Amino acid sequence: MDASALTHPIAQALLRRIRAEDRSGAWDAEPDAALLAPFIVTKAQKRELPMMGDPDPDILWRVEMFYAAVAWELERRSGHAVAPILNIHHEGWGRVLLVAGRLVALNAHVRELHRFGFEDLPTLIAKAEKLVEEGAETIARFPEIAAA
Repeated sequence: MDASALTHPIAQALLRRIRAEDRSGAWDAEPDAALLAPFIVTKAQKRELPMMGDPDPDILWRVEMFYAAVAWELERRSGHAVAPILNIHHEGWGRVLLVAGRLVALNAHVRELHRFGFEDLPTLIAKAEKLVEEGAETIARFPEIAAA
């Protein structure tokens, strides 16, 4: 895994979220790359995954962690508290909202959650950066609603 990508603020936010979920300390000795490895799913691996059936709880957890990290980074950059709201259908599609105050800073549709993952860490970071930038632009346009 790209060592320089591990130091990116998005990767660090995701790692903080993952480690915060480890109440027993089981992951304390795990290297950062090992904790992020489940988020990396190549195109070949995606083709092998079924599209039908309920998404695995581990996949849903990774989706939640990814968007929580995006919300955390958006909060850091904008100075406004940001909360993720996920509404995921059991068939693997749904919507994610990032809410700042009374403002929906980001409205993202998710689909094919059975195949959730990124080709590599730089791709994960690029996707998260795009979402953070979109949310930051919305907050910048409506700061009084984000502060409400």
